[in-house]
Amino acid sequence: MLVWLSHAPQPDLSADAPAVDRWHAGGNPFVVCRQRGAEDDLAIGFCLATPSLRPRRIAAQSIHDHIARIARPPSLKEIAAARRNPEQAAAGCRDHAGALAQLSAAAANAGLDIRVFGSWMWQTLTGDPHVSSDSDLDLLIDVSTAAEADRAAALLQTASADSPLRVDGEFSISGKGEVHWREYLTGGPELLIKSIATVRMIRRDDLWK
Repeated sequence: MLVWLSHAPQPDLSADAPAVDRWHAGGNPFVVCRQRGAEDDLAIGFCLATPSLRPRRIAAQSIHDHIARIARPPSLKEIAAARRNPEQAAAGCRDHAGALAQLSAAAANAGLDIRVFGSWMWQTLTGDPHVSSDSDLDLLIDVSTAAEADRAAALLQTASADSPLRVDGEFSISGKGEVHWREYLTGGPELLIKSIATVRMIRRDDLWK
């Protein structure tokens, strides 16, 4: 989830305070991370584009009372429609508009709502050059049944084989957490599932209970 805050958060590293303050003052969202503190603590972060370097992740802390707005990551359709920042060409980013549009259309035909996180999300939200030629396309797909997960896995497997983009991402199962789509595709009896609070193994048969 993405959150916008009413007050600037506290950075995990004091040296990051100026960057955190500028990010907040610019009206940018923070992404909610795995929680590690007290019940009211809110672990968050963002990714800062840096010239000639890989984008840098910055961690921070806030409280739930400072959440002003919540939103899901942008949809694949929004990412496909977004215009490229001219600076991205200098960063070595190839134009993948066609591949993104094709995958977005395939998802719509399959009845799947695909969200995008990672570098493509940050680039679309900020306009800064986060995407490079070796960036993955990180996808998040809500699934509620085994049939839906199987359909999503088949779509991503085809996209991964046919697209110039490296497709990464996870299936999100309400009340359970997230499972990596490639691990799901292996058919193993147990899967690693991550939630906002825990990381654990779960039996495949228990995913939909």
